Amino acid sequence: PRPCIPPAPGFSQWALMPTSRRHVVAAVAAVLAAIALLGCPRLPRLCFALRPARLERGARCSCRVRSGLRPDSEDVVLADVEVNPVEDHVHACTLIYLHGYSRCGSEYLPQGILSFCMPWVPGGDRARGLRAVLPTARCLQQPWGDCETSWYGYASADNNRVGDQKSLAAARKRIGRVVRDEVARIGDGRRVFLGGASQGCTSALDIYLRLASELRLGGFVGSIGFVPSDSKGFMGSTRALYSLLADAEQAQRPVWLQCATDDREAVPWRSVVQPSLKRTQGRLPGLLVREVSGRGHGIEEWEAHIINDFLRMHAPEAYR
Repeated sequence: PRPCIPPAPGFSQWALMPTSRRHVVAAVAAVLAAIALLGCPRLPRLCFALRPARLERGARCSCRVRSGLRPDSEDVVLADVEVNPVEDHVHACTLIYLHGYSRCGSEYLPQGILSFCMPWVPGGDRARGLRAVLPTARCLQQPWGDCETSWYGYASADNNRVGDQKSLAAARKRIGRVVRDEVARIGDGRRVFLGGASQGCTSALDIYLRLASELRLGGFVGSIGFVPSDSKGFMGSTRALYSLLADAEQAQRPVWLQCATDDREAVPWRSVVQPSLKRTQGRLPGLLVREVSGRGHGIEEWEAHIINDFLRMHAPEAYR
């Protein structure tokens, strides 16, 4: 089994950073210091361009790089991937899991850079009865020029608000169809779960709020996202949330969110995540918020830990 070390308190983001990346960060810091000494008037603009949130959104999806596809075209379509239960094991449950901005579903497969100790990856945490559905978002041109895989178009580079309602509607329709297909496949909505990371977490939760009561879905597990709302451009999600809260039975089903309290840039804890959670306080019995810190937005294998914990508690038959 591959090792999957639980998070240890006291680690800093610097200590967890690969050596090569430390060298890059140190070099950038040295350049900025030199510019500051020279009194360069463009320093504030340069610092803004190097913000972690902007770097996250500017990262190239390794799927396209490996495939040799043009990174600047909305015509690029990357294949969705699936991992079926281990041979001779009963299909116990399904998890539909959405990646973050500029990533792709295949990066969660074995040997992928996001595979870690995911429950569909061979190793000690493998849930042999789990079917994992890992869609990949379409490539979208963003307002700041990048064309990346994204579940919706942003309003701007420095916030998480939806700016392109057409792209959001297309993602809702597409993933909604995937959810319905998986419920039909297994025959019981209670055995179908949704989840995701970063942008994929918020997008998947948006879809869960809209479909959970209708399809009697089993629950939700996600990391480093926030509860969507009309105010953030997810039109209709506020009403969907209140409809779910009014459904006493469905509101009892698990909604697990892992939040990085030291994320100050990509999905800020204080200004975005905490306010989004206030609407659910004391009203969503199934809600569990796991707060983590020490790595900012890049939580690495902690993303897998909460998925395994969630499935072991709410779908233990998948591990038999």
